[in-house]
Amino acid sequence: MIAPKKRYLFFAVLFIANAIGMILELAASRVISPYYGTSNYVWTAVIGIILLSGSVGNLLGGKIASRNRDGADWLDEGRWLVLLLSLAAVFTALIAVVGPVALTALKRSGVNIRIGSVAAAILLFFIPSAILGTITPALMQEMLAGRDDVGMESGKIHAVIAIGSLFGTFAGGFWLIPAMGTKLILNVLAACLLALALLVLPKPDKRTLTAVAACAAVVLACASNTLRVNGLAETTVGDLLEDGISIDTQYGRTIVQDGMRDGHPVRFYRQSGAYSSATFLEDDLKYEIVFDYVKAYNHAFEYVPHLRSALMIGGAAYQYPKYYISHYPNASMDVVEIDGDVTRIAKEYFFLDDLIRDYNTEETGRLNLITADGRVFLSETQNTYDAIFNDAFSGETPVGVLATVEAVRSIRNHLNPGGVYMSNILGVLNGKEHHFLRSELETMKQVFSYVYVFPAAEGMGASQYGNYIALASDTPLDVPNRMLYHPEDGDIILTDDYCPIDQLITPYFD
Repeated sequence: MIAPKKRYLFFAVLFIANAIGMILELAASRVISPYYGTSNYVWTAVIGIILLSGSVGNLLGGKIASRNRDGADWLDEGRWLVLLLSLAAVFTALIAVVGPVALTALKRSGVNIRIGSVAAAILLFFIPSAILGTITPALMQEMLAGRDDVGMESGKIHAVIAIGSLFGTFAGGFWLIPAMGTKLILNVLAACLLALALLVLPKPDKRTLTAVAACAAVVLACASNTLRVNGLAETTVGDLLEDGISIDTQYGRTIVQDGMRDGHPVRFYRQSGAYSSATFLEDDLKYEIVFDYVKAYNHAFEYVPHLRSALMIGGAAYQYPKYYISHYPNASMDVVEIDGDVTRIAKEYFFLDDLIRDYNTEETGRLNLITADGRVFLSETQNTYDAIFNDAFSGETPVGVLATVEAVRSIRNHLNPGGVYMSNILGVLNGKEHHFLRSELETMKQVFSYVYVFPAAEGMGASQYGNYIALASDTPLDVPNRMLYHPEDGDIILTDDYCPIDQLITPYFD
């Protein structure tokens, strides 16, 4: 039976190691999301590979626990635990350095989202997760040896493991990732593992100290690289480098990057692998529209000549709200953005603060910034609007809870008489790969009397993949060159009960 002091130390190791394992799993989706988004495919790959690697680690840990130690093995007396924790620290720190290179190569290889996300999870997270998985069974062997109350002690061990995992889940999801960013967190986790290795270090010997020092050197080198890259976050507006900056928020990972478009300097907003918004950097153009599809929302003023109030679901870099407020002085807009950090980014990097100041919107009330889930906001507000615009995405994946017939019905209930609903949808209208777009149109048709659809960009054919604008109203509209939607076989109605977004959009990503 081990000494009480050592027993408590092992409990601490189990708690911290399992907490780190859960934080690592949460961080995995953030590392992969800029390349493959945050769809169910990515989460399935991450969870599946973490479970697999943990199982492999458990098997290896069982072999370590059952070793016949004769007192001559260097790994006796707990040195195996020191080595495992040190190696876990190294492979955790390497994720932040190797990740961008490996994921860029995977993306360029052209593999589809399912293969790519699984491969990414294996390349980056299998080894550190497997190493962490070896610790529990190996420690249990020592903690249960010679005890009469094996059942009670085993229950305590599993309780500590579960509480550690729970702590890691809440600490990572609610605080660490939004507060620190993924790369920094990976290095903090590596540092914690190294500190834990030193804590459990038995009588120091030259070989063990050399191994720990070598691992510490690798972790330090990785941390140095991360701090250098993250230093870009200190750059002021207008001085961003071409590589951009990466900002982790509560709901995703945002990349702010400068470039050129049509001969003008532009700042791009990239989230979950997609360029979803932008702003011109020139002072006289900063409130103008960069992406062509956004201009399509202006057609709402043709269909509703008396348009005075609008709701926009999805803020991102606030490209259209800035244009709307600056070009339509008699109109107001509420913008619902689920992520408050996204609004902060728009203020700091995309001139939203300038707009608020230049048009005195806080006093006039013409622009209301609301941090809320779009669907929840619709269920709680009593406000009605002349137009409602939906531009809510996670990368290129539409938000499922806003695509269902129940959501569309809620949107219709918040429109004034004669009002219109306009939704930006990525897809293909005609052809064999039109699953989500046509299904969403069919869903809207269940609620609105008239549903139209048209390519958002001039000259884009209905068989091309791109942005389409779905336009719905309860009154017929004079929409030349627009197509009145008619259902076809295979179009499904999306509901809260059945909304297979990932399956419907898969052909576009494969």
